[in-house]
Amino acid sequence: MSTNALPHKQTTKSQSEISPVFEFVQSVSKVTAGTVLGITMLTSSLVAGGLVGLAISFRNLPDVRVLKNYTPSETTHIYDVKGRPLASLHDEANREVIPLNQISPDLKRAVLAIEDSNFYNHYGIYPIGIMRAFVANLERGRTVEGGSTVTMQLVKNLFLSPTAKLSRKVAEAVLAIRMEQILDKSEILELYLNQIYWGHNLYGVETAAKSYFNKSSKDLTLAEAALMAGMIPAPEEYSPFINYQKSKQRQATVLTRLRELNWITAEEEAEALKQPLLVGKVTSFRQSELPYITEAVVQELTQRFGKDAVLKGGMRIQTTIDMNFQRMAERTVTEWHEILYYRGVYRSWDKGQMALVAVDPRTHFVRAMVGGADFKSSQYNRAVQARRQPGSAFKPFVYYTAFASGRYSPYSIVSDSPVSYPDGNGYYSPRNYGGGYSGSVSIRKALESSMNIPAVKIGQYVGLTMDLHAAQIQGFFDIPVDHLAAAPVFKAYFDANQEKLGENL
Repeated sequence: MSTNALPHKQTTKSQSEISPVFEFVQSVSKVTAGTVLGITMLTSSLVAGGLVGLAISFRNLPDVRVLKNYTPSETTHIYDVKGRPLASLHDEANREVIPLNQISPDLKRAVLAIEDSNFYNHYGIYPIGIMRAFVANLERGRTVEGGSTVTMQLVKNLFLSPTAKLSRKVAEAVLAIRMEQILDKSEILELYLNQIYWGHNLYGVETAAKSYFNKSSKDLTLAEAALMAGMIPAPEEYSPFINYQKSKQRQATVLTRLRELNWITAEEEAEALKQPLLVGKVTSFRQSELPYITEAVVQELTQRFGKDAVLKGGMRIQTTIDMNFQRMAERTVTEWHEILYYRGVYRSWDKGQMALVAVDPRTHFVRAMVGGADFKSSQYNRAVQARRQPGSAFKPFVYYTAFASGRYSPYSIVSDSPVSYPDGNGYYSPRNYGGGYSGSVSIRKALESSMNIPAVKIGQYVGLTMDLHAAQIQGFFDIPVDHLAAAPVFKAYFDANQEKLGENL
């Protein structure tokens, strides 16, 4: 009995000691199980809700299929009659779009080396790169690496805001995958290189190359290409115009990456690092060298096509202006403005003004046009905006009409003597410059001396309608009758005396 009682007592004691612990563990397990179940249900709900939210948001994402017909905004260029550049017009983005095969292979390699070396091996996103960037940023406590592919960068540039939110990154990835489904790699890379910002209002590789190195992007060397590729993350910060040493450091980083990828040799890297870089100058928003011409062209284009088309449409405008003639015209205006000032024709320098238009009589092309003595002091273009009397400039049309009638020749005689015509409000009495009279003179002499009275008398005979018709034949289609000083006189006099008019003046 005693031997059986001991184990029984020990067992009873052991149960009494273990029971509270067991109960605690059992209670904890119940709570834990409930918590795990609750967390699982909550997580499932969040995931399900998140997926539903993402699905809804994805439905509202931009349609990347529009890129099939997309063309970036582009700078409009104006040329003279021989194809020499006169001016460039653009809005915020100064860009010249070029095909991929006209971009330096060194530049394409340099950009891909530093931005997306697996470009040709992924389908829009590169998970390994994203994870690597996530770890690097986590270790540094700040964003030090992007992880975005070229396709993702292009998506962000074209469709999304720059805010660094998780939802935007997810949308970026989704759109990148969609983009890779409708565009091939060459199309994506071409669009990327023409779209991205290179600093100083320079968009696209061609405009940037011309600004930074005074050359087309197809002619960039390895050294120049590496420097430009290094600017992409922070164009102004790494700009050689702002910090040449920092841009050289970025160039070295790109060249090192190219060598690590075995895309260039160590010798090519060393040679590129040694090359001096002849940096150009900022080309955006430059003042036109021919401002009166530029403003006149812009005004006409805007009326025809609208402002957006002019500043973003990438037009190539060839004018009839000849750069050589234009320079001569500008020098002539400048010289005579000074001469007339010292002759006392006008009292102060800025009060005297003049304009000049040179028209080829054979083609009617405007070869040169100067709208004023100095564009900086006055942007008003007197050559095209001033609706003033043509004055003596109209006399050749009067005499041309007379000669064409067959009744007059350069040797016909006309009387340069006082005359008055009723104009409905009294009398119109033309006078010569200087006030004198020359008596009987030939038409040749009258035209040579720019006499007013003989011109009025000849015009009276041939008729204002015929004079205007002669001007229109020469290309002057919009001459308003009321801008000819003698027009009201001619009309009133012709209406009253047309039958009495004869050849004898």
